[in-house]
Amino acid sequence: MATVKDVALRAGVSLGSVSNYLNGKRLKPKTASRIKKAMDELDYHQNIIASGLKKNKSMSIGIVVNSLTDFFSMSIVSEIENYVENYGYSIIICDCREDKQRFEEKIEFLLNRSIDAIVVFHQDESSPMLEKVVEQAVPIVAIDAPIHGIQSDVVLVNNYESSREGVVDLINRGYQKIGIISGQPRNYISRERQGGYEDALREHDLPINQQYIWQGNYTIQSGVEGATRLLTKHPEIEALFVINYYMSLGALKALRQNFSKRHVEMLVFDHFFVNDIFYPSISSIEQPVATIGKTAGRLLIERLVKGKEGNYETIYCKNSLRT
Repeated sequence: MATVKDVALRAGVSLGSVSNYLNGKRLKPKTASRIKKAMDELDYHQNIIASGLKKNKSMSIGIVVNSLTDFFSMSIVSEIENYVENYGYSIIICDCREDKQRFEEKIEFLLNRSIDAIVVFHQDESSPMLEKVVEQAVPIVAIDAPIHGIQSDVVLVNNYESSREGVVDLINRGYQKIGIISGQPRNYISRERQGGYEDALREHDLPINQQYIWQGNYTIQSGVEGATRLLTKHPEIEALFVINYYMSLGALKALRQNFSKRHVEMLVFDHFFVNDIFYPSISSIEQPVATIGKTAGRLLIERLVKGKEGNYETIYCKNSLRT
């Protein structure tokens, strides 16, 4: 069985360099590459359990998402994993399925496995288990929404401003009767994005017609229902702003099946590659998933490796409007 000394000899580096690599310390890229290559060639595997016991760490990070099928969240998770594995950390992914009780159970599951940090998505309210995470001094990184009552690092996009700018673009292109397929008002993202929509209308002296607002539940079927209801009851609607990707798929399905002879411009919050294949193309607000993931990874490593305490950061990553 290969040893650390064998790896150092094969890579042509010092034992200290190999030790630093295994402990997640940053090395010159060339040195790190040589060590990794030597480890692969020798089939060297670090004993994570023994290493973790020595450092009083599990070398694992728990991540709780609303759905394992959510492309947005899982794209970010992939970037987080790519970042933290350079420092010797692995991830444990849990799916809470948008269920509060299941969310609590998953947080408890992760705490029982002595994870070193937790990442949560779309959670804007505290909970008993999140409070327990704080009590145990386990770092939290919140993505997509700040957690009310919990001190943590937060990685966001500017949902309000991006929505406002997107709707202003529609108005500048001549659309005045603009409907919105929004989410539930208790949800942070829904409030921010719908707020941007409403303020864009106000800025251009356009009325906020409550009949043009559909509050869905972020699913494809909800998008079908919202678009069908809005466009059937209000045929004068010229454009739709859909605040999430899955509801936009439903809205597009409704347009194709029931309103194919009408031109309804669409603005979607979230851009993924499939948007490019639609004809006519749709406007979209693209979230920088790679930047969000890398930023979350950096914040985790600052806490776990560099020993940062307090001074919690809220970082906004910049969206881009595609028309």
